[in-house]
Amino acid sequence: MSTPESPEENPSAGQEPESIESESQDSSPERLTWMQDTLEWGVKARPGKHGLTMRDINVGIYGDVPEESRDMSRKPRGAFPVPGVPRTDLYTLNHKVELWADNAVDLYEEAIQRRWMAHIDIPWETLGETINDTLEPSPEEVELATRQFCTELAQQASIETDVIGQWLHHMNYAYHEVKTFLATELFDSGRHYAAFRQRALANGGGLGLESPGHINRRLLESRAGWTETALYLYVLRGTLTLLLYRYGEAYAHNPAEKQLFRRCIQDKARHMAYGMAHLKYAVDEKGSDYALGLRRLMGGVERDLASEMKDPVLWEALAIYIAGSVDHMAEGMAEVKNLQRRYMEEYLARMKWIGVDKTLENLDQDLAAYLGQQEQTPA
Repeated sequence: MSTPESPEENPSAGQEPESIESESQDSSPERLTWMQDTLEWGVKARPGKHGLTMRDINVGIYGDVPEESRDMSRKPRGAFPVPGVPRTDLYTLNHKVELWADNAVDLYEEAIQRRWMAHIDIPWETLGETINDTLEPSPEEVELATRQFCTELAQQASIETDVIGQWLHHMNYAYHEVKTFLATELFDSGRHYAAFRQRALANGGGLGLESPGHINRRLLESRAGWTETALYLYVLRGTLTLLLYRYGEAYAHNPAEKQLFRRCIQDKARHMAYGMAHLKYAVDEKGSDYALGLRRLMGGVERDLASEMKDPVLWEALAIYIAGSVDHMAEGMAEVKNLQRRYMEEYLARMKWIGVDKTLENLDQDLAAYLGQQEQTPA
């Protein structure tokens, strides 16, 4: 058993504490040299009409976006560098041209200001089975078609989440405007995935078949660069997704579907705004040889798209969703053909806008056939 030490055993016992001079020296202003370590002091960001936004704080050196950054740390842009800090990542996207879009900073603000929650903001009670049985539920055939439509859209959203997620950590922190915007897009796509699963399961239905997956694989396995991946994600896939959302909203059967598609259109239009701006910036900066490479890159992808578009499941489900019954499916299919034609028209228009010479002459022949479909008028 231990016993208390006697004064003889503990020579320091009973003595006065040492002078507190050393402590005061440790906390003296002269010791706080880190306070002087700043690349720019005196910056005063002023709130605008939307509050203190990311654009508002891009002042002085803190708003300078470098053409290239080899900083492999995770320090915020403009922070004072500390010598000897080991790198925390090996970024592969270190040039502005590889990911930049001037509108990313404003799109980030829009995304956080317009966020919504599917479980609260969508009036699920209007689906027809939970308001005192006063609303008629959808016919079973329409519910089956709707669940298939929503299954396809949920899968597209989940792929988008994975694609963005696997590229974000490759992006240098010098371009935080893009990284933060893409983080909101990742969250949006996760919300779309959950919301379309909710619709498929909320009214006595269930999930349908998965898609053929050719374009999903192209998206997930794209390794040439973020710009090349963005070409797939926004021009090839995003153009179709946005059209499907618009048709879903136009032919919605109840307020819940109307609100769901309307919210998703708002989000997807924002995603497309970044994607198109980045692609145009990259092509403008890199020139005609790069644009030619992107055009040739799409050759094999277009063949996969043509094969996937021959799968009838999505189109038949959409035709029934539009027509409201199997009996009037022919009328719905006329609208589906209009959608397919519009898809190809918008695909070519977007390619031209970003500076890639994609025309009817060099478009995959099977895809070009959709442009030959005359505008259909439902009977």
